[in-house]
Amino acid sequence: MRANEAVLTLPWQTLRFRLLGVLPLLFFVARAIEYAVIAKTPEQILWSCHVSNLLLAFGMFLANPFLIRVAVFWLILGVPPWIIDMVSSHLITPVSIFSHLGGFIVAIVAIRQVGAKLWSWIPSLIYFVILQQITRLVTAPTDYTNVNVAHFAYNHWVLFSSYWKYWVVNTALAAATLFIIELVLLWLFPDQDKSTSAS
Repeated sequence: MRANEAVLTLPWQTLRFRLLGVLPLLFFVARAIEYAVIAKTPEQILWSCHVSNLLLAFGMFLANPFLIRVAVFWLILGVPPWIIDMVSSHLITPVSIFSHLGGFIVAIVAIRQVGAKLWSWIPSLIYFVILQQITRLVTAPTDYTNVNVAHFAYNHWVLFSSYWKYWVVNTALAAATLFIIELVLLWLFPDQDKSTSAS
């Protein structure tokens, strides 16, 4: 009986794990305040890495592996572009560091508990495409508000004659990157449900 109870209470269902979701929520709120109050650029909070912190927080509060897995992909994928942008723009704030690196660390902790699952990269891609199109609807097509590359190619990449050609290539590259991330996560953090049932 005790063994069955232990199986039913998975690590990502504990109160301790759920409360850890406060961290990505704080990362999101701090970044939102920085953008809206200090920088006066509230549209920047729509970047996928920031929204994914919020999604991760809700996923952890609700102990929902699906939401957690979707968020984890973009909190991992968002780090390299952030570093490149930080180096090129020389614009860095403590809040930016905490939201990106902090979100990445919590994401790794979370995926370690719930485990990676095959084909999770597909809903993760759909999530980004939906977020990108919402961003396109609510932001202006300017260089500074080209959040989630929703309006035109990053830095006006001249290889493409139209935005939608760029969009197809960019989305395909994102899909390939998410697929690779999934393979790595499956290797490092296999699905806990399968591990439990196998034992």
